[in-house]
Amino acid sequence: MNTETSITVRELKEGLKRLQFEILAGEKGLDNKISHYRIQKPGLALAGFLKHVHLNRVQILGETEITYLFGLPREERTKRIQDFIQVSISCIVITKGQEVPEELLEETNKANIPTLRTSMTSAACINEINAFLEYRLAPSVSMHGVLVDVYEVGVLMLGESGIGKSECALDLVVRGHRLVADDIVFIKRIFPNKLIGAASETLQDLMEVRGLGIINIKDLFGIASVVHQKEVNLVIKFVDWQSSTDYERLGLTERKLNILNVELPYIEMPVGPGRNIAIIVEVAARNQLLKEMGFHSAEELNKKLNKKLLPQTPKFEAGP
Repeated sequence: MNTETSITVRELKEGLKRLQFEILAGEKGLDNKISHYRIQKPGLALAGFLKHVHLNRVQILGETEITYLFGLPREERTKRIQDFIQVSISCIVITKGQEVPEELLEETNKANIPTLRTSMTSAACINEINAFLEYRLAPSVSMHGVLVDVYEVGVLMLGESGIGKSECALDLVVRGHRLVADDIVFIKRIFPNKLIGAASETLQDLMEVRGLGIINIKDLFGIASVVHQKEVNLVIKFVDWQSSTDYERLGLTERKLNILNVELPYIEMPVGPGRNIAIIVEVAARNQLLKEMGFHSAEELNKKLNKKLLPQTPKFEAGP
């Protein structure tokens, strides 16, 4: 498992181009680290209550905070700003394109704390930064497999190299489903327990088919045949068919696979001559949707059989 414990302010600025950040001061601090996805609005800190200022977070100054600073006498304003930036904050973001007190720019320049400005409102800016940091700082793992979107179910197919994962994915694409990632799947855990899978930028839309080589799925089948990220809902591991192995036949046993401390439904699928694996994967995806809606075919059959096998209590009609 890989966990990106921090990113730089520079990466935040480059990753959120739509916020059109303007650097007002502290440009030398663009390599400061951000280590938490939650931001902070430091209203109490500017009023002198510094106990709960969190380290290495993005600090948002909205209209309320800026108005408060402008309302202070110059000397007091300078002192409040100095006290605030002595805490190890990553950067300051000014929202709504507001004018900024000169003292704030002077002190953040001295302390090498980037002060950025955006025209976005505080609420919109906070949502954008939270979502970006939550994804970037999420625990992650890379797995050898193929991820396909089948009926809106993210199916992660695992198995030994050469067992037919990519060929199955290609068959599914031909049948109208969408490729997410082939060969290497990067998975991130998004709070609290959602797993998002994607391909690397280099391998996006590409698939390796033995005998053909590398093919571009989007170019061959159109833009609707690919999607760049998808929640993982079901894991299917392809295994070689062994006549001596007792495979699941009823579906009463619910198996799970733990990925990044999230339990996912798990199926071991025997692969052998004459088995149309793509159709079976489609059925597995449909069956998963039914289970999520509360319908479980194997359990329903089990209930019917148990009801049939239970001894029936004879019924007697009441006499005259």
